[in-house]
Amino acid sequence: MGDYFFYLLNVYILNFVTNFKYFFICTVLLYVIVKTAKYTGLIDIPNSRSSHVRPTPSGGGLAIASIILIANHNAFKTCPEFFIGGLFISVIGLMDDIKSMPVLPRLLTQFLVVSLIIYFLPAQNPVKGIPVTIVKILLIFSGVWFINLYNFMDGIDGLAGGYANAASVGFLFCITSGLRVEEWNFQIYTQIIYITIPFLIFNWSPAKIFLGDIGSTFLGFTFFSLGARGLLYGNYIMYAFIIIMSFFWIDATITLARRFFLGKRVFSAHKEHAFQKAAAKYGHWRVSAFIIAVTLFWLNPMANLTVKHGQYGPILTTLTILPVLIIVLSFKPGLPVEKEVTKDSFPLEPGQSR
Repeated sequence: MGDYFFYLLNVYILNFVTNFKYFFICTVLLYVIVKTAKYTGLIDIPNSRSSHVRPTPSGGGLAIASIILIANHNAFKTCPEFFIGGLFISVIGLMDDIKSMPVLPRLLTQFLVVSLIIYFLPAQNPVKGIPVTIVKILLIFSGVWFINLYNFMDGIDGLAGGYANAASVGFLFCITSGLRVEEWNFQIYTQIIYITIPFLIFNWSPAKIFLGDIGSTFLGFTFFSLGARGLLYGNYIMYAFIIIMSFFWIDATITLARRFFLGKRVFSAHKEHAFQKAAAKYGHWRVSAFIIAVTLFWLNPMANLTVKHGQYGPILTTLTILPVLIIVLSFKPGLPVEKEVTKDSFPLEPGQSR
């Protein structure tokens, strides 16, 4: 554990100067997006299902996607499908932020870009005992699901951006213990850390800007794509991914599964996620801070342990995510809220007004 605390010190303090350019550029872009939001249409207007109470600039993910895609243009020859897919996901997300788009074209785009990522993976079998064709089909559906669940989980101040930051720290820490990835993958994890720090400053409760669909779908696509690329090396990134991303995929999967079996519209807006119910009770910043802390100090070290002792991956993974499952289930995700939370009953964050 001592090595991990030194690693955190190294990431957040010692390496900050080296990567300051990402922090600075993102800060400037976010400031411009906030100031021009009323002219570009990037404004999130609250409704009865929103967890905020006043119009707030959206599209903060435009800064994140732009920096990632431009900063890594040299890797285009290595994996053009990632950059083409990332561009398509960003454009569709931005269009949805400006004017809400139907579900079908968004899903078709997601299936297309994820299929490209998976199709161009080498034919080697990343999962022993299962035919490679079956593995790739499962990966395609998993990728589309992960993009959407990351979007679903972007519902309170500080959560999606903070989770991206903590998760990237976790993947980089796993790399120090032997998790093999391509060099440009390593660079993207690093960049996400330093561009989500200024985003968190803008997005922390009360938020001055939101990620928007462009940000949440792009981050979901990016994390999944890097994870899929990691399977090329036959390493234990699958266990690390399941562990580090457990809060998001457990909450979203249980919530949407329950809503489906209860006959509710899966893609309609609602407040039945565990994190939404927790935020209604404890406030945005407390819930986001808790999830980020658990990711940094429990999930990340345990993911690193699975990399070091891959033969125990299934056991370590199960033991690690069990507390997360218990926490999520305690808020009854996917079930109707006992008392409808409206903009008049939702707890105000410091500095908010109705």
